[in-house]
Amino acid sequence: MAARNRDRTVHFYEIADAKEPASRMGHRNWAAELRQLRDLPLTQRTVESAGETLIGAVDPLQPAPHLLVAKVRKDKPQQINFDDGSFSYLQLAANRGLIDVTTVYFLSFGNVVATMGGGISAPRVRAIQRWFNGMHLIGEEIALRPVVDARSRDKLARASAVEKVTIRVLPEPHDSPSALRSSSDIGTALSRMHEEYPDMTITLTLEVPKKPRWYSLRRRARGHRQLLDSTSALAADISDWLDNTDAVDTARAVAHIEEWDQQATDEKIDFVAERITAKCRVPLESTDGHSIDLHVALTELERVALEHERVLRAAVGADV
Repeated sequence: MAARNRDRTVHFYEIADAKEPASRMGHRNWAAELRQLRDLPLTQRTVESAGETLIGAVDPLQPAPHLLVAKVRKDKPQQINFDDGSFSYLQLAANRGLIDVTTVYFLSFGNVVATMGGGISAPRVRAIQRWFNGMHLIGEEIALRPVVDARSRDKLARASAVEKVTIRVLPEPHDSPSALRSSSDIGTALSRMHEEYPDMTITLTLEVPKKPRWYSLRRRARGHRQLLDSTSALAADISDWLDNTDAVDTARAVAHIEEWDQQATDEKIDFVAERITAKCRVPLESTDGHSIDLHVALTELERVALEHERVLRAAVGADV
């Protein structure tokens, strides 16, 4: 019988100084930091933030540099008695609790980490960042910024106009919907539609018309500028959505880029594809929906990090 696997997405982030997001920190000895963390008592590894209890841990039996970030579950799961079919709430001892876990693997260059969530409720990047800053591990406030392909990350910054933008949002698991937090006009519209129509795929396309007779050059230029401004604002929302939900299927734009010594060109920007991520398949028996066997997780994280090492190094400016 064929082995049953469960797909997992691996996200790559660069640990950066939150106060100087444009600069890069010198590479730190994370193995030493993690060894110190391993020996701390539970209370000193716990951070209360945004209504969540987050706990960091390091398994001393695993040689790979890693961090486990756990979120304490506040729900009361039910259990079934297979003898009589009765349901009841799971009763735990006073000193026990349920958690959702994300594994964080530290690469050997560029302060890059790879993350794998154990399930849909496992801590995502915002929670991991809050835990880091609540622990004050390195003295300054840090930000976890997505590692983006170096060849495409500056296209929007150099654009003089945007011709077209398309976003498609998919339905999410009914038992774990997520809010699409937004700070842009387009993002707010999508968030509202996603909330009102949770069982539908939503596709939004905005495009400046291709010079019909009644459409003046002035209106066309105004449309280009407005769509450029709206797309630039939307980019921050998309970055947050990609970190905190799997609902965003498509997010693309066509940008007009003018170079002083070259002919102007139309460049495609793919906000989803330019994020460096990886897919891996975890044996079903190695996961219970809320956590993944740590050895399996670290083996897969190390494997995909090695496969993507060249592009990751280029993205963070680390020597190959």
